[in-house]
Amino acid sequence: MNYLLDSNTVSDLYDKWSKDHAKISQKLCSLPDSDTVYVSILTFYELEYGWANAPHDKKGVIRQKIREVQQDFEMFPLSLQGAKVFGDLKKIVKDSRSPSKENMKKYNVDLMLAATAISVNCILVSADTLYTDLQRLHQTLQLTDWTN
Repeated sequence: MNYLLDSNTVSDLYDKWSKDHAKISQKLCSLPDSDTVYVSILTFYELEYGWANAPHDKKGVIRQKIREVQQDFEMFPLSLQGAKVFGDLKKIVKDSRSPSKENMKKYNVDLMLAATAISVNCILVSADTLYTDLQRLHQTLQLTDWTN
């Protein structure tokens, strides 16, 4: 099996004080060697944003976490195939939830992660309820939550 970790899962995995760290770490360690776990370039975008907004005294720790993620996982880039899936997903969310334009913008990264998972046939690892709703509307999204 192939897995794609969402940004919150990555953050919890690398934060030993997170309430979900142990559960995510245990699940990751229990996977068979034949399974592969990936992160998206979008996760690095979000991690870099976190670094840029962090207080000066926390920047070193965050930079180290970013390096560790780069060393520990293969990365998926964005793709044209994923872009097409993203368009479909965003339309589905717009039609089913009728969110404001501002809220639609907030969903962009999450929808891009879902589109990446679908386009590369990975199981998306996330505890975000947006993905649960999205999976009901787009059955090709494979989803698992390593926090329960």
